[in-house]
Amino acid sequence: MISLDFRTKKNGVPILSRREIEDIAEQVIHSYKPKLVNSPGVLDVELFIENYAELEMDYQDLTHDGSILGMTVFNDCRIPVYDAENEKAVRMTVNEGTVLIDNSLLESDQLRRGRFTLAHEAAHWLLHRQMYLENKNQISLFEALEMEEKKLPVIKCRTSDIESKGKKELVTDDEWMEWQADYMASVLLMPRKAFSSLVKEKFKSAKIDKNFYRLGTDFETDLWAEAMAYEMADFFEVSVTAAKIRLKNLGFIKDQQDRQQYSLI
Repeated sequence: MISLDFRTKKNGVPILSRREIEDIAEQVIHSYKPKLVNSPGVLDVELFIENYAELEMDYQDLTHDGSILGMTVFNDCRIPVYDAENEKAVRMTVNEGTVLIDNSLLESDQLRRGRFTLAHEAAHWLLHRQMYLENKNQISLFEALEMEEKKLPVIKCRTSDIESKGKKELVTDDEWMEWQADYMASVLLMPRKAFSSLVKEKFKSAKIDKNFYRLGTDFETDLWAEAMAYEMADFFEVSVTAAKIRLKNLGFIKDQQDRQQYSLI
């Protein structure tokens, strides 16, 4: 696994723009499977997590209501999970470098969201583990195992953190880190160059001269844009939500009220 270099705040939280995340994710993909950078294809995210990021995966009922989809564990500790059989919370010992995914994402209609969640957790490990390494040697194993939940060396990702759509006001460090992991997950699964080449082919086939389409311009083309999002989702094995967000983030599809281009192409 390559060593990543980027700016951070004094507390270790990365300072990253979209462009910088695009570049970092591209470096990662190039070091893992170079072909995926330029040629459209599907990232086997489980193999990526195990063989490249060297993380363990475990599926659990993380909460009683499915509100937490994934966790990344940075130091050995005991994590509260839900014991569905006895309908109560219990603590389980988890090793450093473990990604926990909620069992709900194993349902057949949630597999693509599960892929995105795995990529999101891998992004946390790649971008944010340095924050926890600094405190690792200052805490005894016993203290780590019995640590209060709010101090656990864990990032918990809720349903609102994964495939986040809509514009959020990012204020806290946690909000910034969730945005960073979510954006990097989208790039890992849909690398810019590979994704863009496929979209441009579709634009050419639809005889759209510009490198973007503004929703609301034409009813039939709006339907085409909707169908294209489904096609992109199927090709990269992501959710339609994730594909739509990627199309907008790269400036290919614009909302009617969005008058400012911010394409990364």
